[in-house]
Amino acid sequence: MNIKNIILITLAISGVALFLVLQKHSKDYRSSANQSQPPVIAQPAARYSAPDFTLTDLEKNEFRLSDSRGSVVAMLFWTTW
Repeated sequence: MNIKNIILITLAISGVALFLVLQKHSKDYRSSANQSQPPVIAQPAARYSAPDFTLTDLEKNEFRLSDSRGSVVAMLFWTTW
């Protein structure tokens, strides 16, 4: 057997093994995707209220956290050094 045949046989065996692994993974994925009911996610309990504060934006408008009570507020804080 020459080196070319050994490489071809190794690639063929590796390809078959990879195919079988991917086939198994595909079956597991399809079976988990076909669940009849979505998972139940419990809503977390409110632990405390955020303290009220006031910020001024670049246009000199004031933002009060208390004005957004009951809404979701996402804040990003940036800084320059």
